[in-house]
Amino acid sequence: MMSSQISPRLSKSRFVAGLQCVKRLYLECYQRDLADPIDPSQQAVFDSGNAVGELARQRFPGGRLIEEQYFEHSQAVESTRKILTDASVPALFEAAFTFERIRTRVDVLRRSGQEAFDLVEVKSGAKVKAEHIPDVAIQLHVLEGMGIIVRRAYLMHINTDYVYQGGPYELEQLFSLQDVTDDAQAFMSEVMPSRLVKMWEVLHGEEEPAIETGPHCMTPYQCPFYGYCHQEATEHPVEELPRVSSKVLDELKDSGIGDIRGIPLDFPGLTPTQQRVRDSVAAEQPFISSDLASRLREVRFPVSFLDFETFNPALPAYVGTRPYQVIPFQWSLHVRDSSGQLSHESFLNEDSEDPRRAFVTSLLDTVPPHGTIVVYSGYEQAIMQQLAVTLPEFAERLLALCGRTFD
Repeated sequence: MMSSQISPRLSKSRFVAGLQCVKRLYLECYQRDLADPIDPSQQAVFDSGNAVGELARQRFPGGRLIEEQYFEHSQAVESTRKILTDASVPALFEAAFTFERIRTRVDVLRRSGQEAFDLVEVKSGAKVKAEHIPDVAIQLHVLEGMGIIVRRAYLMHINTDYVYQGGPYELEQLFSLQDVTDDAQAFMSEVMPSRLVKMWEVLHGEEEPAIETGPHCMTPYQCPFYGYCHQEATEHPVEELPRVSSKVLDELKDSGIGDIRGIPLDFPGLTPTQQRVRDSVAAEQPFISSDLASRLREVRFPVSFLDFETFNPALPAYVGTRPYQVIPFQWSLHVRDSSGQLSHESFLNEDSEDPRRAFVTSLLDTVPPHGTIVVYSGYEQAIMQQLAVTLPEFAERLLALCGRTFD
């Protein structure tokens, strides 16, 4: 659909999208159907964020929720206007405002005195990040444009030092408030004006902006239109280089190099690992280290191939755990003996109880008492070391397993 057929608007999310890439902004507004499908892991992140946002409201007792949905913005604005006049309401949740065709919903608008308010943006992360500041700044821009006096602007995030003791969460300890007023105001005055001009220019344009792919496609997060923009990408784009920096990617793109196979042997800035990847891709041959044979001779039968699955909920699920603490809930073990016979055992927690004790006891009962334990990385070893601290009665046996791992 051409932009001339639609009266374009900005929102908090569209503004943030435009900061990442104006092509993303254009697609968000006019061709949202081109976005990559949301996979289960992304949906889980969204669901977690929603749960944190809803819980955060309890941190402000007596607050009123503006219940209209996002597509009912005009009604939400009217509901907000009415509740703002009621001085007995200490806070509004999802308050709706429109200023100069920019729409926003404020997570928490808390009264601060008779005439002023505090803006609180809720994030499910564990700390304030640089990319959060524009999120606050665009809301501040709209609120001040509408004549709302904002005393301070805050980001509220999860406090990972909080230890859950059971029962209702202690919200004062679970959430941390960080004042970002100065940073948001600086962004609003120094960066926002020129960015808004560019965004409106793009939204009023007749054509999708021509923007090359690059590091911005993954910064600060993967763009939802990544698949669309990379559908005609080279077979081995330079972005596939492991841990490649934005600086190196820019240098490669500036040199006209988009495929790993085109990187010269004398190109500066590649790490040894990246050089190996380039050589392997260019030769279409796997890389085999010179010490592989000697390392494999260290393997002893029976060989156990061990894999863990974990989760790390933002809101701690078990007594004694912290937000985002990694909790193992499943293990899978394949064992090959010296004759080549392969067997398989596994554990999966299927109830709501803390799975760690059952995870450990079943694992210790199943892993052979000798032989090499092969893991993909050091992750399994790190989990066993953590479990040794949590369940000290099993520490000696868990650490013994760690000593047998091979990755």
